[in-house]
Amino acid sequence: MELANPNTDQDKKKFPFIPIFKQAWEITWRNRFLWWFGFLIALGSPSGGFNFPGGGNPEDINKVSDFAQSHFKFLLGLGLTALLVGILLFFISIIAKAGLIKSVSLIALGHQEVNFKVGWRKGKKYLWKLFWLAFIFSLAVAVILLVLAVPVIYLFIMKSWVSAVIIALLAIAIFIPLMFIIAITKVFAEFYIILSDLKISDSIEAAYNLFLKNLFNTIIFKLLMFAVGIVAGIILLPAAIISFAIFIPLGVLLYSLNKIVFFVFISIVVLAFLTIVFLISAVLTTFTTTAWTLFFQEIAKIKINDEMLVKKADEEKVLPLAEKA
Repeated sequence: MELANPNTDQDKKKFPFIPIFKQAWEITWRNRFLWWFGFLIALGSPSGGFNFPGGGNPEDINKVSDFAQSHFKFLLGLGLTALLVGILLFFISIIAKAGLIKSVSLIALGHQEVNFKVGWRKGKKYLWKLFWLAFIFSLAVAVILLVLAVPVIYLFIMKSWVSAVIIALLAIAIFIPLMFIIAITKVFAEFYIILSDLKISDSIEAAYNLFLKNLFNTIIFKLLMFAVGIVAGIILLPAAIISFAIFIPLGVLLYSLNKIVFFVFISIVVLAFLTIVFLISAVLTTFTTTAWTLFFQEIAKIKINDEMLVKKADEEKVLPLAEKA
């Protein structure tokens, strides 16, 4: 069991980007139980925020304030419930990610007896390690933001506008590459935890070293994954536009004929829309996670006895321990 040497220029030219994407799609399509993992990952992942209009009418603001005061307990309970549900979904998404990565690794190595139950059971073993890993990286991001933001805020308070703008641009120039490094290191650390069962500190160290040794290929792969997302959006956008072009006039017609029929129609359309969105999210999440798993295994250049792995899969010997830095 050993790891290969860092990539050479010749390795970079021959890196199997296309075969990785092909294999990722084959695994995604042929093993549809993996879509459930993708669905749970997407369901528990942050997906942007809500946009609230600004500059509202004072009367409307007063109404909202009065409603909040008179229904404080209800709103508090609703908020706490939403928070608990969010936390639960977050933990579920962590288990699902570990289960998906573990399942993909076994499938890629020829293991036949892999299903959702097996993947979920294996994924649960890494819940707390992945949780604390996420916490550490979130804390690191918060610290970086604080360090970069304090000088900018101070200069704005002092009304030193030119200096504030210059420092703000410099902070952005520092922040963007740091976030890329942190994001990729976190991804690789997750793989080391799930596939090699490393400690958190060892996984971070190994992940960072792996990233540095494969900087070129990692950037290219990240860009290709970004392109895949754009292509998927380009393909789906016309379909969405055509669907709205058909359903909106039909909805208007039904509303003018019968309001009950209209509300039934809207309910069916919304349900169908949400089903399609969740299905697409599940498939895309499964595909991207599968592709990253295969990419990680390729750049780590891990040599392992596949036959022994299949026989001892239940013992979690999917990958050897990472190279000590």
